[in-house]
Amino acid sequence: MRHALDGEYRRYEQRQLAALLGEAHTSHFGALVATFRLWQERRRIRRQMARDMQTFNEAMFEDVGMTRKEAAREVRKPFWRPLGA
Repeated sequence: MRHALDGEYRRYEQRQLAALLGEAHTSHFGALVATFRLWQERRRIRRQMARDMQTFNEAMFEDVGMTRKEAAREVRKPFWRPLGA
């Protein structure tokens, strides 16, 4: 079975996400905007995972270092919770 992804996955580690939040945000408004962007990115990643995991076989999950059960748990998380936590 051939699998095609729409767009690209952008997976961030926690320290990368923290760096994105800390990038030159000197105002409270800048920090708020950065937080909303981070939440939007998490939501996008989780929606894409939910859509794509339906077509993944077990070897594909193994390639990314997750089980189907772990991926399903990740998809169900609310957007304000960090990825992988």
